Amino acid sequence: MTVAPGLALRCLALDDLAVSTSDLLRRHGVDSVLLKGAGLARRLGTDRLYADVDLLVAPATIVAAQVALRAAGYRPARPPDLYDIDASWHEQPWTTPGPASLTVDLHRGFAGVGDHDELWRSLRAGAQHLDLTGGWVLVPDDAGTALLAALHAAHPGRVGKPARDLARALEVLPPHAWEAAGRLATDCDAGPAFTVGLRVLPTGAAVATRLGLSSTPGPSSTWLSAHGATPTAVTLARMAEVSGSRDRLRLLARLVLPSPAYLRQGYAGARRGRWGLLRAYTQRAGRHVRQLPRALSELRTARRRHHD
Repeated sequence: MTVAPGLALRCLALDDLAVSTSDLLRRHGVDSVLLKGAGLARRLGTDRLYADVDLLVAPATIVAAQVALRAAGYRPARPPDLYDIDASWHEQPWTTPGPASLTVDLHRGFAGVGDHDELWRSLRAGAQHLDLTGGWVLVPDDAGTALLAALHAAHPGRVGKPARDLARALEVLPPHAWEAAGRLATDCDAGPAFTVGLRVLPTGAAVATRLGLSSTPGPSSTWLSAHGATPTAVTLARMAEVSGSRDRLRLLARLVLPSPAYLRQGYAGARRGRWGLLRAYTQRAGRHVRQLPRALSELRTARRRHHD
């Protein structure tokens, strides 16, 4: 694979950022693990390119990590309401100071994981040193890599880079790594997402069968997300899966009427005063209305899969 010089230089800059940010957090008493980037590329033995730095910290240290980044001049790329430690988010993008504007995704968990504390304990226990120019970072071992590759294939989906990473991981990681990854998935309450992620590829489905992972469909929302369904369908499926009416209303509100700060982050026009914000709400509502027929079809497909 021939890599354009500009992209290669950007990856080198991101490696430097991974080292400097990891060092910064460490000086503030916050341990971190580089989830993807150079660590994943070397583990898979590929010229894999990457666009940001993904650092996982213990959920208990997320506030200290945010304070450290703010003090160093990093800027949060999302609205302040997402920094509520009781909210459901698992990652936050931060942009670096200066004109280069690279991005660090600060993780306190990962999509598809129910127990973020156990995820941190598991990945940190197996983490290994990776030397990069200017320093070192911690990266997941083979089992952690296998777990994350399957979870990433379950969200955001079975196409593009997540699917390519999973295919390569299935090719190069030994069988015992997948067995250990299955145990990690159980420990951190990520079994359904791990299974769905594996089964998006035939080779992964074979591994899932060998591991004795249930072929019974997991949550519809997980399956829909892994198969590239619309956000409307995924949210409606999640609403059907939660037990309390308050949780359902919260999901519906997030779908239909997100905070103004959230819209300003996702819609450039929403930053242009009150009328721009109103226009963004209208555009978002219109998009969901247009997606509704497709979303209902996707939900029917998911239901049929449960009955098959």
